[in-house]
Amino acid sequence: MCATYHLVSNASRNFLKKVFFIAGEASGDIYGGLIAHEMSRLTSQSNIGRFEMRGWGGNQMTDAGVEVTTHYRELAYMGVWEVVTNLGTILGNLKKCWEEIEAFKPDAIVLVDFPGFNMRIARKASNAKWGEVKIFQVVAPQVWAWKKGRMKNLARDYTAVFPVLPFEHNLLIAGGVQSIYCGHPLLDALYTNQDKTTHVPTQPVLALLPGSRTQELNKILPVLLEVAKRFPEMEAVIAGAPGASDTLYNQARKAGVQVVFGQTRNLLKSAEIAVITSGTATLEASLLNTPHILVYKTSSLTYAIAKLLVNVKFIGLTNLILNREVVPELIQGRCTADNITKEIQSIETSMQRASFAELKVSLGDRGASERIAQKMLEIISVDHTS
Repeated sequence: MCATYHLVSNASRNFLKKVFFIAGEASGDIYGGLIAHEMSRLTSQSNIGRFEMRGWGGNQMTDAGVEVTTHYRELAYMGVWEVVTNLGTILGNLKKCWEEIEAFKPDAIVLVDFPGFNMRIARKASNAKWGEVKIFQVVAPQVWAWKKGRMKNLARDYTAVFPVLPFEHNLLIAGGVQSIYCGHPLLDALYTNQDKTTHVPTQPVLALLPGSRTQELNKILPVLLEVAKRFPEMEAVIAGAPGASDTLYNQARKAGVQVVFGQTRNLLKSAEIAVITSGTATLEASLLNTPHILVYKTSSLTYAIAKLLVNVKFIGLTNLILNREVVPELIQGRCTADNITKEIQSIETSMQRASFAELKVSLGDRGASERIAQKMLEIISVDHTS
């Protein structure tokens, strides 16, 4: 686990430090917000200096004191075809982001997940003209699954990488990366970010999470709406993605399925079972002890290329961490209403929950956000004692 460092207060250290954050999706915004909050709290308590925080992200980072200049909903493209068709926009965003960083001249850059974009920013920042910049990556790229060549880039360009999965740390160290494992910030998010509750169920709840990106919603939402029809004895509720346009869910409302925003965590807590698009939400459901099924569907081209390049037994985080299929995975051609229905009808909830307890033990204690922030502060500007 990440070592604990003592921040040293000293009047001579009452200077301004600038930190630039980049998060390209909802989960990254949550982690970035938690770390920014802890940075502010630790510096305030220790009277070690002033920090100015700016960046690209979302509402969680804004609430934590980061001046967010571009929202992550403008950035998220996933899949080969989606990236190719939006390449001009992506390159424009990279140029815009780097120009903003150059104008800001940060002492440190905190990059959260989003490796395709963030690793390009890290390459530029490692040769910054205004002086040495500390470059941090929170959530390591999945070099154990694909693009193993990224390992040398992580070792070359980053001051430190903070992996969030327990098995990643030793792999990164072996590859020459300055890896610091402090645990998973999601454990903090489950307790610090409380949902508002407006939805009160009258029947057993079937929670449906069709994803946070437009292309995911277009592929998966129609399938989940068909599933909802097959369980009239349950109340199907769709979790609207943070930052997503309300109009993306018009077909759900036409089908009579309720859509709720800002209540995903409470929806999962109250659900009898959930059907969740692959991503951080599946790990969140496991930690909340919610039985669920993982689904994923993308363009045919993206899937065909991924099959050639990606070498993993599972795509679900719970299954990857435990190294066995605890959560059923219905991917691409298997992501059909018929298959999802069969899995819901046959799911072994008690076996899943026993495995979820094992998962919680493997991820360790809460407090990862504080440990990560503390280590970053120590590296940026503050002497420490061990």
